[in-house]
Amino acid sequence: MTQRERFLSLMRFAPVDRVPVMEVGIWEDTFERWHHEGMPRWVTCLQHLEDYQGLDRSWNMNWLPIDEGIRPSFTRRVLEDNGDEQVVQDERGVTLRQTRQMKTIPQFIRFPVQTMADYEKLRPRLDGTDPSRYPADFDEDLRNRRARGEIVGLSFPAFFGFPRDLMGLEGWCAAFYEQPELVERIIGDRVQFFKDVYRRVLATGALDFVQVWEDMAYKTASLISPALVRRHMMPAYEEIVSVMRAGRVSLIMVDCDGFVGELLPLWREAGVDGTHPCEIAAGSDPLLLRRQNPGVPLSGGMDKRVLSRGRDGVDAELARVLPLVREGGFIPMLDHFVPPDMPWDTYRYYVDRRREVLSKVHA
Repeated sequence: MTQRERFLSLMRFAPVDRVPVMEVGIWEDTFERWHHEGMPRWVTCLQHLEDYQGLDRSWNMNWLPIDEGIRPSFTRRVLEDNGDEQVVQDERGVTLRQTRQMKTIPQFIRFPVQTMADYEKLRPRLDGTDPSRYPADFDEDLRNRRARGEIVGLSFPAFFGFPRDLMGLEGWCAAFYEQPELVERIIGDRVQFFKDVYRRVLATGALDFVQVWEDMAYKTASLISPALVRRHMMPAYEEIVSVMRAGRVSLIMVDCDGFVGELLPLWREAGVDGTHPCEIAAGSDPLLLRRQNPGVPLSGGMDKRVLSRGRDGVDAELARVLPLVREGGFIPMLDHFVPPDMPWDTYRYYVDRRREVLSKVHA
């Protein structure tokens, strides 16, 4: 089977020759550690690691190169330089304080949208009909991906994740109560943007997989109530799902860290297929999600904290998720990027042991 055939068949609960061995991603600091522990220096990104370790090509770092963001972007400007720290306005128009090495979470100072007037000024940069959002070689690239048997997918910053970057987490959450007209305007425009920007690729019928990026949950709950999701976001999900199905998209998954137990039924009701990465620390255990939502396709769900403890942790996590692997519709991966507290020796064992265990499931 090609990688595309294997991935789509597995997520439809159909027979496959084997379960894919994939990663969500690797943090930069993890690569730095592994270089000191024996990994070749030329391995500097996920695709290099996939080639070196013989992993299946991840959809997560290989999206179609369509620009879904602010265009033209803002010019990055240094507003203050205090040696080790800088205050900058970044390409999204966000003002933040960060270390010069940019390896820590920045302090957000100001976001480009606080009012309806701010948003109106930004709207010309959110034009989905702009043809320059597609690269010049897009059609050739799409044909080559299909010829290579790759998963053809894209990631859409949707109705919580994208506005959060415009207004900040607190600003966007508060807007549901204090500026509901602005919320409706932004979400409505985002639906239209989806239709406009993806009209070209959907017309080809070649798009297999769409990830709807939200990241709208924390450790114990959704960042807004399910009632607000139903009121403001469900019609938008339903509309874009309808557009995707008309364009023959086979698989639609929401990417959301945190606890998704109260959100997943709403997404499913709107026509979304499943979710990932099933973050264990937040209670999004894929076995529990499957029991509560029969037939839901999932990926991720292996506790990165446990695997970092060594080989016993790897074996324990594989044994824990194996019943779900046998059910189908599940690709076991770490529940987020591989962290820098995982030794290179442990990671290699994890890859080899996972390949060994998974090869026996659908033999």
